[in-house]
Amino acid sequence: MKLKIAIIGSGDAVAGFKAVGVDAMPVKTTEEAEAKVKEVYDSTEYATLFITEDWIDQIKDFLDELPAKALPAIVAIPSQAGSTGAGLDNLKKIVEQAVGSDILSNE
Repeated sequence: MKLKIAIIGSGDAVAGFKAVGVDAMPVKTTEEAEAKVKEVYDSTEYATLFITEDWIDQIKDFLDELPAKALPAIVAIPSQAGSTGAGLDNLKKIVEQAVGSDILSNE
């Protein structure tokens, strides 16, 4: 079975991904974003779910409540407006859980 990739974000941010075979899911409200995340998360068809950082920031609490599972991997990516730092924060959290300390800190 071939697993798919999805991206959630504003229409402008996700439109170009459709051309390379990614399931683009534009959203306009937090309710839409949460529903799309749940749809992808509950499906067995997806390996990766990209979410633009602007939307990650808006649905962070919802994402934190999702039960841990290997797939789909949820990855924050910068939107067309640039990076908010949410992707790096998420990566730090994952690494800290895996190794037991924050090895990515600059301090």
